Amino acid sequence: MNFILKNLNEKNLLFLISLFLIIFTFINFTHKHFEITKNKDYNSPIAVQEAALQKAELRTHVNKLLTSDSTYEEILSKKCSVTGSMHDRHKVRWVKSLLIKKIYQLSEKLNSNLPYYVNILLHSFLIFLSLIFLNQAFKLEKIHIIFFLLYVTYIFQFHLGEYSYSIFEMFFASAAIYASKKKNIILFFLIILMAILNRESGFIIILIWLIFNKEFKKLLIFSVIVLTIFLIVNYDSINCMVNPKFFIPLEKQPGQTMLSELGSINFYSRVLIVTMNYILPIGLIFYNVFKSNEKNKILILMGIIYLLVFLFAVPIHQMGIKLIILPLIFLSFNLSNKKMVN
Repeated sequence: MNFILKNLNEKNLLFLISLFLIIFTFINFTHKHFEITKNKDYNSPIAVQEAALQKAELRTHVNKLLTSDSTYEEILSKKCSVTGSMHDRHKVRWVKSLLIKKIYQLSEKLNSNLPYYVNILLHSFLIFLSLIFLNQAFKLEKIHIIFFLLYVTYIFQFHLGEYSYSIFEMFFASAAIYASKKKNIILFFLIILMAILNRESGFIIILIWLIFNKEFKKLLIFSVIVLTIFLIVNYDSINCMVNPKFFIPLEKQPGQTMLSELGSINFYSRVLIVTMNYILPIGLIFYNVFKSNEKNKILILMGIIYLLVFLFAVPIHQMGIKLIILPLIFLSFNLSNKKMVN
């Protein structure tokens, strides 16, 4: 007990509070995400429909959805097709879907209600570990920890159709920053490999190595190896991947608002959407970079790439994907820290 009290300083207490806050936030989000909305389809493979259920019934329904083969059937079929739907590109994410399916189904064998809790704890701990990796890389100030919590709780106010991919990607980006700063190329390689199998945008994270290490030749070799593994794993989808519409569909997505439709929205809403979705998250990175003595060109490049992804490959109201740039925002916060490159 004395050991715990001795090590429970103000910052560690803040981390402990952060963990519980993240878990409670994700519990609340889970209930909203799986809550039934009559005759409304959110285009989620685990979307729940019909009338609202009681908590116990909702938990049972979530357990069934998380463990049902039909939930993952389309992705795991790996059948290559370009239909103009954003779900086409999910076919190259089958490894992560298979792993998640096995975890949920294994937990169900232990207890029929366990998948519901595993889903909450798995994603909550990934968010928390993202914060821990960033702290290990930069020794965060308390104000930055609070900013992390505010950012996360704000994002989870919204309906997030692909929340799992974004949480995993945020975790991998945070871990990649840590591995790059520690110059651990093996750990970095494993992180990037898992990131690209989670979502194809994980390739962008490769650039993090150059923020701390000016080893372009090593990164080029490393990138070729990762790309080769990605193509081998997704061999069945190679014919589709050469079609740009496989990753960036140009068709109108049911229930989604794309950038091209901003003109049909009133001026006030237009300004609010552009500010909250693009100017604030990406602008914060650019602001921190340009005010710093360290004008890191790689971080600027990554900011531009993510901005283009948000503009052309993601529906306007898909807020969950904004989680993946949170580690980059923390990178930008620490550009002026002389110890950052050491």
